[in-house]
Amino acid sequence: MTQPQKQYWDEIADDYQSLTSIATDDFHFGPLLPGDRTLGILPEITTQTRCLELGSGAAQNSIYLASQGASCTAIDISSEQIRHASHLSRQHDLAVNLHCASLDEPATWPGGTFDLVHSVYALPFLSEPEAFIRDAAKRVTPGGTFLLVTQHPVFTAEWLELEDEEMGLFLPSYFDLADDLRQTQDDQIIGSSSYPISAVSKWIHNSGLRDLRLWEPEPVAEKALKTAPYHSPAWIELYPKLAHSPVAIIYSAVAPQ
Repeated sequence: MTQPQKQYWDEIADDYQSLTSIATDDFHFGPLLPGDRTLGILPEITTQTRCLELGSGAAQNSIYLASQGASCTAIDISSEQIRHASHLSRQHDLAVNLHCASLDEPATWPGGTFDLVHSVYALPFLSEPEAFIRDAAKRVTPGGTFLLVTQHPVFTAEWLELEDEEMGLFLPSYFDLADDLRQTQDDQIIGSSSYPISAVSKWIHNSGLRDLRLWEPEPVAEKALKTAPYHSPAWIELYPKLAHSPVAIIYSAVAPQ
């Protein structure tokens, strides 16, 4: 699956980065959600903090962490996304160690361990999500933090209008969630997958990480949508649904000392 994934993200990189506003002055957790300045989920960031971003896109979160003094490494499968990340980091005059590599192939990741290993919305596109979490956990220093943000499983549900004009969610099976299918320009199909909260929690626990915490944040207020750390016209159109159903779930766990 690696090649179609790379091709897909290379093809959409320019449009994605131009149509989506992603902050570099706050840590974002997903579409229309408050940033860390509001949620306060990140561990303390100092000039001694070493960070690894897995599935970075244009590395906006790494650029933010670098602006707080952290030493940052970012990995993405798409060379086009990494090109955008290189341009953005130079624009902000901040050093981020950028690598183009597949998250399904941990042997290609940079070596070493990190105080914060973070990944926002990469998990849905991976062929072996449990293995990814296990490999990511190995890169966390003792006492360090693993932060994972992924699509909330409820967000896969279909919105239906009921007879009384109320809107409601229809989810055929929580335990067998449908993939969001996408395709490359030459019609290769890739899927974006969601997983039950219990499954992801189990994978994190089985990786050896401890002190698991979860958040299901509500979006910012409607009047503040265009100031959300991550927004686009398409996501703003979905606000009426996101205001009633979580779009993302955040997991945080700690490596034992």
